[in-house]
Amino acid sequence: MKISVVIAAYNASTTIERAVRSVLAQTRPAEEIIVVDDGSTDGTADIARRFGSEVRLIVQPNGGTSIARNRGIEVATGEWIAFLDADDEWLPEKLKLQDELFRAHPDLGWGYGNFIHTNRKGTPLNAVHPNHSSDAFEDYLHAYCRGFYAWTGTLVVHKNVFDKVGLFEAGMKRAQDNDLWFRIAYQFPRVGYVGQPLAIYHLDTPGSSTKVNVHYEFMIRLIERHLQLSVQYKRRDAFLLCARRMLEVWIRELIQTGQKKQAEALLERFGDYICSRFRREIRFRLRFPYIGPFFADKLLQFKNFLYNRWIHLR
Repeated sequence: MKISVVIAAYNASTTIERAVRSVLAQTRPAEEIIVVDDGSTDGTADIARRFGSEVRLIVQPNGGTSIARNRGIEVATGEWIAFLDADDEWLPEKLKLQDELFRAHPDLGWGYGNFIHTNRKGTPLNAVHPNHSSDAFEDYLHAYCRGFYAWTGTLVVHKNVFDKVGLFEAGMKRAQDNDLWFRIAYQFPRVGYVGQPLAIYHLDTPGSSTKVNVHYEFMIRLIERHLQLSVQYKRRDAFLLCARRMLEVWIRELIQTGQKKQAEALLERFGDYICSRFRREIRFRLRFPYIGPFFADKLLQFKNFLYNRWIHLR
C-alpha cells in the first residue's frame, strides 16, 4: 500500500503543526503528506513549509473544504488516500492498524475506525463507537444505523473508488463528508473497520471550518439529496434507516442548543421518516421547554412505561 495523506487547512496556524507531527509519528509511515492551504491568511502555509521535503504544500485561493480535499486527492501519487483535518490528530498506530486490516481483507476499497473526541475544553473523552473488534462490515449503511458512523479523520479510500463515485461535492458547504461516504456505500457497501481508536477529533478549536454546527438547511439538503440518490442505486430502504438516525441525532442537538424552531422545522418536514415514539418525545420537549432535561427524561420514561403497559394489555 502506498498511502497519501491529505490535510485540508484554513487559518490553522495554531494546530497544523500538531496535525502534521501526528502523521510523521506513525509507526507505519505514510508515503506522502499533502497539506492544501485553502487561502489562509494567518501563516498556516509558512508553518507547513518548515517541514521541508516531508510535506508537499499546495496553496490555493479559498474555495472550501471540499475543493481543498479534492485538490489533494487529484495530485496525490499514492493509490490510497487518507484524510486528516488540520485541527485534529492521529494516534501513532493509526496507519499500521489499517494497513493490517486491508492486508487481511484485500477485497476492500475503503475503511475507517473508532476515534476519541474532546469536549469544548479540550479534555479527551471515551471512544465514540460501541465496542467492536476490527473486521469488515458487510454494509456501511447497516453499520451506520448501529452507531458505527465514519469520521473523515479515520478514512482511508482507494483511488479506484473515487474514479467510480466521484469526489467531495464542491457545492456543499456542510455535511459533504457524510454525503461522500453514503455515495461510496451505495456502490461499495463492504467496508473495513478498526475497533481501536485511531485519531482524536478536537472540538475545542475556535472557528474551525469543519466543526461549525450544521445549519438545518444543510441537513435538509443532505436528506433530500440522498432520498433521490438511494433510489437510483436501489438502496432507499437502507438509507431511510440512516436518515431516521441522522434526524433523531440532529433534532436532539438542535433542542439542546436552543434552536427549537429549526428542530420543529425538521420534525415537520421529515416526520414520516421518524418513529412515532420519538415524535411524541420531541413534541413533548417542545411544548414544555421549561421542564429541565433530567425531569423531562423521567417523565418520558414513565410515559413510555404506561404506553407499553397499555399495548401489552390490549
